[in-house]
Amino acid sequence: MHELYHENSKLFPELARELARSFSGADDAAARLTGRAFRQYPRAEAVPLPDADVPSTALADVLLARRSRRELSAPIGLGDLGVLLRLALGPSAVIEDEEGLPVQALRTWPSGGGLYPIEAYVVAQRVEGLDPGVYHFNPIAEALERLAPAGDVDAVLRDGFFWQDFLVDASAIVVLGAVFHRTVSKYGERGYRLVLLDAGHVGQNLVLVAELLGLPSLPISGYCDDALGEALGLDGVDEAVVHTVALGGRP
Repeated sequence: MHELYHENSKLFPELARELARSFSGADDAAARLTGRAFRQYPRAEAVPLPDADVPSTALADVLLARRSRRELSAPIGLGDLGVLLRLALGPSAVIEDEEGLPVQALRTWPSGGGLYPIEAYVVAQRVEGLDPGVYHFNPIAEALERLAPAGDVDAVLRDGFFWQDFLVDASAIVVLGAVFHRTVSKYGERGYRLVLLDAGHVGQNLVLVAELLGLPSLPISGYCDDALGEALGLDGVDEAVVHTVALGGRP
C-alpha cells in the first residue's frame, strides 16, 4: 500500500502550477489557516509552567551525546518539563493582528506553509509539582491543560503501549497528535507527507532538548493508536496520534 500512497501524493508540474494558482491572492485564507495552528482548552484546569534556567551546552555536544535510553522511571521536575516543552514545541515568535490578538505562533521547527499541524499532549506519571494525569500543552499560555483525572494514567500507559514495562514505568510521555486539515486543506494529498515530516521535526526537537537537560528520552512508534487517541479525546480521523517520545528524570 505504501507504493500506492507514495505515487498518489507525488507532485507533478501541472499539479504544482494548479496549487500555486490557488495560493495566489489568498492571503486572508492563509491567515485563517495559520490562525488554527494551536489549540486551547479554555475550560480545563491550567497549570502554568515555571521559569527555569536553560543550559548553555554547545549544539554539537548535544548532537554527539544523544542516545535513546530505556531507564525512564526517575521523576522529572516540572521546571525541566517546562524548559523541554518551551524549547521543543513553544513559540519562537507570535504574530498578532491589529487588535493585538495572536494570529500565528511561529515555532522552533520547520512546518510546511507555516501551518504547524502538531498538537502536544503529556501523559504525566511522576512529574514533581504536577498531579498525575493527561495534559495538553498550550504553547501560547505556556501552560499544561488537564484533560483526564489521575486515575487514568496507569491505564493509558498500559493500554497505549502494550504493557511494555519500561514504558508503563516512564515518568512522562509526550504524545504528538496531528490535526491533518491544517496542512491538507492547503496541500491536498501531499499535505499528509508534510504532516509526518512535522512530527519527525518535533520528535527530534524533543530528544535533543532532553539531552541538553540531561533527561533520558526514547522515541516510540510502537503504540496502540486507538487506545491513545481515546485517552486524549482524539477521533483518529481529523486528529490522530502520529508520534510519541517517552521521558525520564535524571538518573
